[in-house]
Parts: sequence; structure tokens; C-alpha cells
Amino acid sequence: MVEFRELTMGDELMYCDYMREWIDHDEKIVPTITNITKYSNFEELVHELADNKSHDESVDNTTLFLIEDDEIIGAANIRHNLNEQLKKIGGHVGYGIRKKHRGKGFGNKILKKSLDYLSRIGVREALVTCTEDNEASVAVIKHNGGEEIESSTLEDGTVVRRFQIEIA
Repeated sequence: MVEFRELTMGDELMYCDYMREWIDHDEKIVPTITNITKYSNFEELVHELADNKSHDESVDNTTLFLIEDDEIIGAANIRHNLNEQLKKIGGHVGYGIRKKHRGKGFGNKILKKSLDYLSRIGVREALVTCTEDNEASVAVIKHNGGEEIESSTLEDGTVVRRFQIEIA
């Protein structure tokens, strides 16, 4: 059974396994709000994520984890509204899939479920972004109805592709 939900205190072991995979592959943890190093311990992580406030973006948000067979597959940080920074990079949904489950359709599933969540809270048009070299995310975003709009360039020269998705 696939669940898309917030973390609970009972999820600590599967969360540690999930986090270990990101660290073992020396990858940037996405969404960054799920990175345990931002918190003193797992309890604080669960509490802060449940608070629906992002430390970095300072907008209301919800972080949900895609869980199948007692394993975290990935996570999405869903922003309820956007500030100027999130309009350039980040958008309404930041999501990541653990390495061993990439290429199996979970990216499509997590973005679809995130868009469904946005629809339930009244968002009718979502902005989703990715760096220009992330072809897997481009495919996921387009599969979910993403129409490319103008890109944005960060101070370090990184080009961010931006997509608008109409939500039914």
C-alpha cells in the first residue's frame, strides 16, 4: 500500500534508512527541509515539519512522504503560496526520490499527489522548477501537465527551468 503522509514518531527507523541512502551517495537531500542536520534530533524534525512553516522560505507549507511497504520512497515539500524567491526557484513543490527508486515512476506519483494536495487547499495553478540539467524532473513535470515558461538564472549562473501546471 502506498501512503503520502506526514512523518510520525514511529517512522524514525525508516527515516534513518532513507536519509542514510542520500548521505551514502553524497547527494544533496531534496527537499532540503527533510535534512536531519537542520534539526537537533528526529523528534524536532517531526515537530517542525508538522508546524507547516519552512525555515528557509517562511511560507506556509506541508511536507509529505511517499511510503510503500514500510519504506520511504521520497518526499515533497508543498508550499501553499509563493514569495519572490520561490517564484524564481523552488515553486510550489520541491520533491526528491531516493536513488534506488528513481526511474520507476515514483517521481510522477509524488508530483501528482502533491498537485492533488494543492488542489484541495485551493491552489489552481502551480509553479514547479528544476535545474536545466535535471532531465528526469523535466520529464516528470511535463508528464504532469507542466508548460515551460521563462527560465531564471541564479547568481552562480545556474539556469532554473520553470513550469506552470494548471490544476483541475
